[in-house]
Amino acid sequence: MTVSVPKRLFKKAVDRNLIKRRIREAYRLNKKELYGALSGKELKINLVIQFQNKEISSFRSIEDGMVQGMRKILHLLDEKL
Repeated sequence: MTVSVPKRLFKKAVDRNLIKRRIREAYRLNKKELYGALSGKELKINLVIQFQNKEISSFRSIEDGMVQGMRKILHLLDEKL
């Protein structure tokens, strides 16, 4: 998994790192569903997450977005298989 937070939106490294930590933690807490869907299948995915909001979001907001994104990925995987 790769996390990207653009420097042009957040000039301070402290802010970029805070957002990256929140995204990684949200992924860690919610990756069970994704791994469960991929287990038993010969599929691998490379996940790249790019933060596009112009202000620092709360952890709850980031986690909600992560859950929605993973649901979309799972839906696409179900359609393809």
